Amino acid sequence: MMSNRLAPALLGLLLAGTALPAALPTPARAQAGASYTLRRVTFVGNSQVPTAELQAALPYGAGQTIDHDALQANMDAITGVYRKHNVGANVSQRMTATGHSATVTYTFAEQAPVAPTVVHVGVTADTVTASGNSRIKTADIVAASGIRPGGPVTTQAIQAAQVAIIGLYKKANIGCTVNSDWSNASQPQHVNLVFRIVEKPDS
Repeated sequence: MMSNRLAPALLGLLLAGTALPAALPTPARAQAGASYTLRRVTFVGNSQVPTAELQAALPYGAGQTIDHDALQANMDAITGVYRKHNVGANVSQRMTATGHSATVTYTFAEQAPVAPTVVHVGVTADTVTASGNSRIKTADIVAASGIRPGGPVTTQAIQAAQVAIIGLYKKANIGCTVNSDWSNASQPQHVNLVFRIVEKPDS
């Protein structure tokens, strides 16, 4: 039996100018090029965020093939869920592999919720689009995001949108990572919002 304990490290922020209440770790790299069939994912200590929501947000679940990139994608998804709930957490990730199969356990040390923040007061999205997506239509991604042209843009809304987009890809059995970017529009306090998608190849 081989056990890889994934050491905590600071994750980069998904949103420029957004403070995550507490940092989440990046998975350590397993053996170069190694991949495993994921048997089970377990969550321990997540009292403020439902296990079902964390499980649903994972791009890679039981029965799928995982490697270092897949572990990172799952950690990014967990980060998004905790951002959505405005809950800080320190998370340890442990993978236990037997042969070509593995189980992954996430152990959470949660902090008290913090007040939600906004990108800017009164910011409006003039346009909402996506880039980097070749396997899911842009219109479907925008619809899943829940942010419409002419609607308000908040950090909380963007975080929820990113989680929803990952969920859309998961339903199509496609792994992905999602980041957000925006540029100033022609009017003050108006932005053009872009969801930047990195689609994972089929395993």
